[in-house]
Amino acid sequence: MRQRITLDINLKELLEDYPQVREILRDYGLGRLEEEDLLDVVADKLTLKGFFRLMELDEEDQGKLWMKIQNLIRELEDLSWKEKN
Repeated sequence: MRQRITLDINLKELLEDYPQVREILRDYGLGRLEEEDLLDVVADKLTLKGFFRLMELDEEDQGKLWMKIQNLIRELEDLSWKEKN
């Protein structure tokens, strides 16, 4: 089992560890960073918390996004665990 993620994880690490999160983040503005070719520049410095601020997400959207990420990671870990056993 991997270490639990926090809001202080940088996007580069998050996307490397869990590439499936990219689709979730696109719904909340990641596409703008990709379209402007900024993602590669900022991904190693921008935390998930910073992404929330940059995309001007309100508290409700932040909570929804965080839960979607947590649920996806749980599903991936469960799948990985089942494959091992």
